[in-house]
Amino acid sequence: MDDLMLKLVSGALTGGLVALAGYAGAARRRRLAARAEVARASTEDPTHALLRQAEEADRQRDELAARGHLGEALDHAGRAVDHWTALTQARVGRFQGERQTALRRFAELRSRAGSA
Repeated sequence: MDDLMLKLVSGALTGGLVALAGYAGAARRRRLAARAEVARASTEDPTHALLRQAEEADRQRDELAARGHLGEALDHAGRAVDHWTALTQARVGRFQGERQTALRRFAELRSRAGSA
């Protein structure tokens, strides 16, 4: 009986230690990931954030236009043009096609809004 009790206690202790080690490892990975995210955000090229904003403005413009919200779509279209223009200035020779597309979509929306 003592042998069985010893095995149960030993198994419980081993399981507890394994669970504790797993928890500590997961907590360490979370801390390291959080630090890496902070470091990435602080050293990120400012044009990356601008690119995300431009893409988001494009997406919102298209969604709002598809739903018939032309006024709001025009606002986002103007923002998209501004963001793409800033990107073409920050990264000379790049994003010209995206800027032209944004300008064309802005003009189309302005035309649709004027005839509505």
